[in-house]
Amino acid sequence: MKKILFVFILMLFAVNTGFAADKYSKDYLQNHRHFAIMNPIAESMAEHIIKSSLKKETGGKYKVKFDGYTVSSMKKGIFKNLEITGIDIVSEGITIPYVHLKSLTDYNYVDYTKDPVEFKSDMKFQYEMMLSDESMNTALKHSNYKAVLDNINNIAYPMFEVKGVSTKIMNNQLYILTEYNFPIAPSPKNKVFVASSGFNVKNGKIRAANVKLNSAYGNISLNKVANMLNLLNPLEFTLARLETKECDANVENVNIVDNKVKIDGKIIVKGD
Repeated sequence: MKKILFVFILMLFAVNTGFAADKYSKDYLQNHRHFAIMNPIAESMAEHIIKSSLKKETGGKYKVKFDGYTVSSMKKGIFKNLEITGIDIVSEGITIPYVHLKSLTDYNYVDYTKDPVEFKSDMKFQYEMMLSDESMNTALKHSNYKAVLDNINNIAYPMFEVKGVSTKIMNNQLYILTEYNFPIAPSPKNKVFVASSGFNVKNGKIRAANVKLNSAYGNISLNKVANMLNLLNPLEFTLARLETKECDANVENVNIVDNKVKIDGKIIVKGD
């Protein structure tokens, strides 16, 4: 999600006009009336550029709503409001079925002439996104996930060794399938341990909640299973693949809706 935000910021202000310079302070732009006859044209151009740039970078379909103060301030990289809705977009190889991003700050300033871009004001965005089985399972195939499994296997040795993890969403329940074997006396075929889990959010992190097991697994401590699921963290790992250092995001709510994981929260960008 944060990666998507950063991509749009990089592409945001390619509007080129010949208008004279204007004053750009927050106080001036918010508390003075401005000659705005050309604003709709500049805003429409910005919306088109953002959509085209995002589509080029991430595929998918987008709707964009962009509001500025003056043409010259928009050209400089200052905007009032921004709202982006994307469907079936791809970031870091992960397909995201739905994402919605809306600015909460009404003065946002990005110096897009610098490389990398510089954020000249604090900015806050509300986001909502949906992740599917495909989203998570693609992320879990990434080579970086091996480090997660190695950490678990160092703890679990010699009792068992995790060989792989996948997810499946059915009937609005997330099932985590853990493939494992025994390092000392390996079985000819890997075994599979299945647990279903809900979620809660603690200190901005997603944690397993309401963990359930099939009775076939016997009397296993659900607390221990929850701890293992938190170590496996398929959902946290998927979100981490979408992060960028330039933005600070937090998760506020997680639910499963229409067999997709719905996540919402806020993204904060600190200005220089």
